[in-house]
Amino acid sequence: MPSSSLPPGPEVSFTLLQEEQHQRELSLLRKRLEELETRQRKQLEDLGPPRERVMLDAHRDSARNNSTGEGEVQSEDSK
Repeated sequence: MPSSSLPPGPEVSFTLLQEEQHQRELSLLRKRLEELETRQRKQLEDLGPPRERVMLDAHRDSARNNSTGEGEVQSEDSK
């Protein structure tokens, strides 16, 4: 017999609500990161010569691929 006085239904609903909130927060973080990347890219265009931008873009893409676990797949696809 469960130690909680609540039936299983509300516990499941609460867990689902927590998961929905978590997904909304992740979505917001992704959007903020994309906006930051856009601003940084604009700053690079304003400040750096093209050669440095290419090197920085390659480094950023490599870091992003490693963080998503898709480094080898994406780097092969981009060739």
